Amino acid sequence: MTVETYEVEPLGETMGACECCGVARRAIWGVVHLASAETVASYFVTWIPGKALAEHAAHMDMIVGAWGVGTGADERVAVSLRYGEEAGARRVQVIDAASRKIAKNPLVGAALGPDDVMGSPVANTAFGIFDAVLTKDARFAV
Repeated sequence: MTVETYEVEPLGETMGACECCGVARRAIWGVVHLASAETVASYFVTWIPGKALAEHAAHMDMIVGAWGVGTGADERVAVSLRYGEEAGARRVQVIDAASRKIAKNPLVGAALGPDDVMGSPVANTAFGIFDAVLTKDARFAV
C-alpha cells in the first residue's frame, strides 16, 4: 500500500529518558486508518531530538491488525522497526518486536521478528505505515 492509502491520527506525546543511554528522548503515538476510515494500526515512535540518526536510531513499534468491536489481540501483531543511518544513507529495518515493550501490550496477540515479517503481507503494511507516519505526522521530525 502507498502513503496515500493511509490516514494518520496523532494522539499523544511525552518526553523521557532513553532506556539504552539515559539521554532525553521524545515519544509520540497515534493510530493509522485506511482511507475508508478502518483502523489498521497503532504506532509508537521514540527518538532523541537533535541527535543524528547515525548516532542514535529512532524506533517505531506498531500494533497491526483488526481493530474495533468484536476484535481481539489474537487478530493483531506487534512489528518493530529501527530507523537509522549507515554510511550516509537512511535505512529502515525490521527488528525483533519480542525484545521491545510492545510485546507485553495486552492488545498484541504475537510479537513478530524479522523472519516473520520479511516476505509476508505484513511487511508491505508495516513499511507503508512507517512511510505514512514519517510523512504525515509532523511531530516525527528527525
